[in-house]
Amino acid sequence: MNRKPIVCIGASLVDETYRLKSRPLNGTSNPATLYRAAGGVSRNIAHHLALLGNPVKLITHFGKDADGDWLAGECLKAGIDLADSIRNSEPTGKFTALLSPEGDLFAGAVACRFEEMVTPAFLEAKTAVLKSASLLLIDTNLGTEALSWLLDFSRSEKIPCAIEPVSVPKAARLKEANLSGVLLLTPNLDELAVLSGMEASGGFRPQVNELLGRGLDFLWVRKGKSGSGLYSATAAMEFPAPVTEVVDTTGAGDAALAGFLHAWLQNLSPERCVIHGHAMAALILRVQGAVLNSLSPQMLQDAVKNYKP
Repeated sequence: MNRKPIVCIGASLVDETYRLKSRPLNGTSNPATLYRAAGGVSRNIAHHLALLGNPVKLITHFGKDADGDWLAGECLKAGIDLADSIRNSEPTGKFTALLSPEGDLFAGAVACRFEEMVTPAFLEAKTAVLKSASLLLIDTNLGTEALSWLLDFSRSEKIPCAIEPVSVPKAARLKEANLSGVLLLTPNLDELAVLSGMEASGGFRPQVNELLGRGLDFLWVRKGKSGSGLYSATAAMEFPAPVTEVVDTTGAGDAALAGFLHAWLQNLSPERCVIHGHAMAALILRVQGAVLNSLSPQMLQDAVKNYKP
């Protein structure tokens, strides 16, 4: 196991998930059940990577409030190093999700001041920590200037960098970014259109080619129930979705990326990395919320062994 830390940089949120009891209706109150859990894209990925036995440092924000106390405590229990995170009087970020009765996201809203705090000047002060990384994982809850700074840093220091686009509006922050040398970018089809600046009228492969032409090593496109595709300048691999019970889709993409990166750090092939990612997604789809606190290396190994696309 590589003992240099994975440094994850992104938002930490309290997830409040409302699962509707019937078909969503606009303009009225919808009966639902509420589930509260630890969330935030980079935080979720860091959580699973730590449970899988990887050394993980998380650069994020927690408020000096009850939500911040609870959320930081969840991170520490998972084994995440928070020494370089921010703790101040700004409120802890929150994400509210409305799910269909089937567990699919109908709408979501996020309130978070994280991007205002993590500036290039802040990151400059964390240079020593960033240089110690085996890999950088960043999400687009960061502002455009901070994203550009981190991409330049990873290129100059030759540290692999993976990016999770988070959402359609936030993926737009990478539209003009220099992606040369980036190890992995993980959009869904809607985010892919924004990142490439191209409509999908001729299929999504021109969008893929546009992003690969900007110097990206691997593009892993999530297609929901249709599975995913991993693309590079020299190869294209398609992976059907695993067959599994779906309780809640929240955090499935985050879990998939954690599985991929865990396998990548063990020097497994890109194909095996995707299979680990799909196996992780299958595990999280079966539970409520974005994290599986009972996760272990053996559990993932068994899920990979039993993986059925």
